[in-house]
Amino acid sequence: MMERLKSFLNAIKTEIWSQPSGKAALTLLALLIVLSIISVAMLPQNFVTVWNDPKPWGIKPKNVPPQWVKFFGAPCVQHYEVDLRSSRYALGIRGNEVLLSYTLTYELNGDGFPQGIAVKIDGLHLTGTQSVRIALNITRPDGVTVPAVLTHLVTAINGSISIESAVLNPDIMKLATTLVALYPQLLSVASLNDIAMNYPKYLFGVLTNASNVSPLNGAYKVELLVAVAIPRVISVADVNTIASTVRNLRDFRFIVIGTCYGVLGTDYRGRDIGLALFFGLPIALLIGIGTAVFTTLIGLFAGLVSGYYGGIVDEVIQRFIDVLGSIPLLPILILIAVAVQQAYGASPYKPIIMLLVILGTLVVFGWGGLAIVVRSMTLSIKSEAYIEAAKVTGASNWWIMIKHIIPQLLPYIAAQMVYSAPTAILTEAGLSILGIQHGLPTWGGILADARVYGNISYWWWIFPPGIAISITSLTFVLLGLSLEKVVEPRLGKV
Repeated sequence: MMERLKSFLNAIKTEIWSQPSGKAALTLLALLIVLSIISVAMLPQNFVTVWNDPKPWGIKPKNVPPQWVKFFGAPCVQHYEVDLRSSRYALGIRGNEVLLSYTLTYELNGDGFPQGIAVKIDGLHLTGTQSVRIALNITRPDGVTVPAVLTHLVTAINGSISIESAVLNPDIMKLATTLVALYPQLLSVASLNDIAMNYPKYLFGVLTNASNVSPLNGAYKVELLVAVAIPRVISVADVNTIASTVRNLRDFRFIVIGTCYGVLGTDYRGRDIGLALFFGLPIALLIGIGTAVFTTLIGLFAGLVSGYYGGIVDEVIQRFIDVLGSIPLLPILILIAVAVQQAYGASPYKPIIMLLVILGTLVVFGWGGLAIVVRSMTLSIKSEAYIEAAKVTGASNWWIMIKHIIPQLLPYIAAQMVYSAPTAILTEAGLSILGIQHGLPTWGGILADARVYGNISYWWWIFPPGIAISITSLTFVLLGLSLEKVVEPRLGKV
């Protein structure tokens, strides 16, 4: 058998690599495997938890296209984040307050307006204080300062202040009132409620005529103040403690939420679709290759035993295959997946268990067709004279199957295994689109979210995962086409 296996591998080298489709298939397959290894190595272990938690994505742009759309003339305001923990600040004391003042510069260039502004702060814990006040002023390129764009006050409870995790946003009605006080003519183009709901347009825009507001490009001076009130005479130790606490926060950022993001844009939660596409690759290969390998091994074993032994063994196996073939796969798969969803609820193991259940169901229902073909080929092979000669010499049944029958089945088995991989990938994607999602970020999951939460204009939700599924499936199809000449050499003859 080893001789035939070596011969088969040599045939792969010569036959597959000599064909354009074979070169393309092996190159694509190698690329997919390398990217999968990089994906598994780079992404954090808690990525699945983070992906399904809306909190980490709250400050990201939502439903925005990739950054490169700007090269095709589409409006694109870059997403802007500054880590204030490592930014320069000025320390000061005013009355009973310790002040930390940050001065930043934000450049607006383009034909659009940001989605909003925010300050994210995580892990602020202070004792012996009265309050913490965070205030934000913005000076526009036209020289007008918009005060109190964002204000947030936290009062101490029993002398302690704790902000575990918070995203601070402007009070939109107060900001709208401020903007109208600075630019009364805005009321000629919009109501106060409209200005409040679309405050980025009026904060970062200028009235160009009686009915139009255009982006005011240029440098915006951002002044952010953190004021900590202390109910006693402030000492140097108090100042140093507060400054050290702010520097060592888990997170402290100023954000201007853009209208484009990343290489592949974002979804309705602000999640980077590129990350899901990257992480979904090893899952797709696991489903495709895993299902193909197990269905092939089971189908090979069942068909071989059925065809070689015949009799009651053949009858039992064939009737079992008939029963499996009469059961509709998709409804059963949906019922099993829904049952697992409900049984495991919010369990952290649910995504893995659901994935294994889907894979197992595809394997259980996927080997019958191959077993029938292998059985017919085995019936033909076992009638050959050299099989009878091997029996006469005392060779065992298993030795005959392994030594004489399997090597002749190997080329056909390899081709069938390759062809079955894309079917499993497409089935998993189809289940996700139908709403049977296991929780792992997969290509089918992206398409399912696009169907439920998206819009037909959000092309970056649809095309990238669709193209990824097509390329992966095409890889196995091309590989199968190349293997056909190994299975049937006459195909290569004119």
